[in-house]
Amino acid sequence: MIDLLDVHVAFGEQDALNGLSLHVSDGALLGIIGPGGCGKSTLCRVISGLVQPDFGEVFVHQTNLRQCSRQQLHVVQRDIGVQFQNDALFEHLTVLENVSYPLTRLTTLSCSEMEGRSVEALATVGLAGFENRLPNRLSGGQRRRVALARACITKPRILVCDEPTAGLDPQTSRTILDMIAGIRYQTKNTVIVVSSDVVGLFSISSRIALVWNGQIIEEDTTTKVRQSERAEVKRFLDDARLPFAGWTWD
Repeated sequence: MIDLLDVHVAFGEQDALNGLSLHVSDGALLGIIGPGGCGKSTLCRVISGLVQPDFGEVFVHQTNLRQCSRQQLHVVQRDIGVQFQNDALFEHLTVLENVSYPLTRLTTLSCSEMEGRSVEALATVGLAGFENRLPNRLSGGQRRRVALARACITKPRILVCDEPTAGLDPQTSRTILDMIAGIRYQTKNTVIVVSSDVVGLFSISSRIALVWNGQIIEEDTTTKVRQSERAEVKRFLDDARLPFAGWTWD
């Protein structure tokens, strides 16, 4: 369970989050949408414990991230897998080494156990046989899948994906989102996804949160968000060309 209460984050004079509150139930697949610069990525980093709020409270599995010790924070973070917006792959490491990297830092598994788990993770995202390639030999979609496999390698209870489809063509974007949905279906864990592919995100999410100027102005099931009468919500979904009539995803 994740709870954010009146969270404020500012970078210099620029407010990234401005009194944001959010509740995420265990096992939910929450899609986060909103215009550029509204605070979506900052929200992901707050949930992951990578950014400390200036004000407000952040609870992850009943641990208050603003008041816990560094050791307690590290324990919580071991249970959170993050797929970063820019992939953050190590260019000098092979695909297998990139995926297994968190295991070398966070577990005491043997080399053979780490390799076995990494090979399995790569197969899950459709990259069996890519173990010895370097990242510069991968397409954009393949790099995202490596990053997804790495985010899941420690079998975290929470998976946070920040723009896993950015810059990808529509078909590849939907493939990535379907893989994320499949991982959530298999693990039953909590998944939070930020994506500019609004239509694709609505197709896999159990709930949608719309961030606007550092606040969440709408958070509900996909059907209820689509039916919202709030002007900002209707305008954003209209700009995203989200289909309404005849669509029932819930």
